[in-house]
Amino acid sequence: MGKKKEKKWENIKKEFKEFAFQEATFGAAIGIIIGAAIKDVINSLVTDILTPPISYITSGIDFTNLYLALGPEQYESLTAAQEAGAVVIRYGNFLNEFITFLITAIILFILTYQITKLLSKARKDKEKAEKK
Repeated sequence: MGKKKEKKWENIKKEFKEFAFQEATFGAAIGIIIGAAIKDVINSLVTDILTPPISYITSGIDFTNLYLALGPEQYESLTAAQEAGAVVIRYGNFLNEFITFLITAIILFILTYQITKLLSKARKDKEKAEKK
């Protein structure tokens, strides 16, 4: 390798190190990891805590098996349609996922709102203490 290419390679390595090991890069990585962990906690909250009482209140309505078979054939169930190789639109599964999304969005909104409120109060209290 010529000196020019070697120097260019050294510059690239130096720039990469500066980029990859910046505080902001680590902050972003930690934020992504924490976000994934929070996602798991919220999914569990929705699936394991909130969905069962909602299902109980709505008499155990489960939309999972709602479907529309494309074509002239009629089937007794989603499983029967799938076993027959029919093309089906599983809109019931979509409804379940959409309801789960709405519950998750509401929970995230409430959490974000409350945390923002707490942080704002703490910031105001700190500013008041600094003014004294």
